[in-house]
This record gives sequence, structure tokens and C-alpha cells, in this order.
Amino acid sequence: MPSIANLCGGTAHVSPLLHKAKRLGLATADSLLRLAVARGCEHYAPADYDGARVNDPGSERFTNAELGMAMISGAQDYDPQLMRCAAQLLSGPDLDPRILVRLARMERCGPVLAYIAEQARQWDDGREVFWGTLVAMLPQVAGMSSEVWPHPSRFMLQAGYRRGGGVHKPVWLRPRQRTSSR
Repeated sequence: MPSIANLCGGTAHVSPLLHKAKRLGLATADSLLRLAVARGCEHYAPADYDGARVNDPGSERFTNAELGMAMISGAQDYDPQLMRCAAQLLSGPDLDPRILVRLARMERCGPVLAYIAEQARQWDDGREVFWGTLVAMLPQVAGMSSEVWPHPSRFMLQAGYRRGGGVHKPVWLRPRQRTSSR
């Protein structure tokens, strides 16, 4: 399977975030996905998901920004499910565009983040400023084809037919906010 970097026209690298994840007990792409589900991305839960078995090192040690970027790292094998889940996680309200851009450069996944941000800027109601800022901060990649990435509809919930008509607007997926039990 090609790496994300290969699909961006580059080469895979030794990822600092994937090494950090491994040190924290998150050695596989599946473990990253399961952690993202535990942190509010239930839409992408595997069929055999058991939240009690998820190894969460804590968001102080491995932030949602780091988790999302690890899922789309240039060193990561391309997996559309990981990319869609990362898009949902990176849509959280507490993320800083400057941190995401720094991590994208470090992980060599700027084109993927730019694609997600461009789609979100068009569809994520109420967060246009955040996504627009992110798009403006990321380098533009000439000739980058979007056909290799998931269709924009895969980042959203799409309403079906409703009696009585009316226009249904797709809803961009965001992570469910958890209430603290502490």
C-alpha cells in the first residue's frame, strides 16, 4: 500500500509523531483510529469497537492535533478511513491553525491537510474563519490532484429524502465533545 507521502509525490519519512504514538502504546493505525473514536469520533468506530480496551495516554501527552496529524502523516499508509476520521478530529473547537501547520510540515502531510481544510471551509458552517486561516497558512501545491483523496461527501453527514421537500444541507462531522467526569 502506498504511503500518503507517495500519493503527494514525495517519499515516506521517519515520523516523529508515529514514533511518539508507538512509545505511548499506539503502535498501529488501528490503535490511532480507536483512540480517535474514544475521543469523540464515533462515526468511524470499527464493528468490534470496545471503548474499555482503548489505550488513551491522555490528551496532555498526545493531543488531538497530534493524533489527527499522526493519522494523516506522510509516513502513514494511505487509508481513506483514517483520513476521514482525522478530518473529523481536526474539526474540534480547541485546535490552533499554527500548531496544525507546524505538525503538517513536520509530518509531510501539508497537501492532505490543505485538501481537508479546503473542503471544510466550504462545508463546515460556523468555522469558515478557522478553515480559511488554515488554508492561507498552508503552502499551495501545484498540480495536486484531489482524485486520490476521499470525496468531500465522505467528511459529512448527508440527509436523505424528506417528505414535504426542502433543501437539506450536508453537515460536516465534528468530534462529539465529552463532558469531564473529574
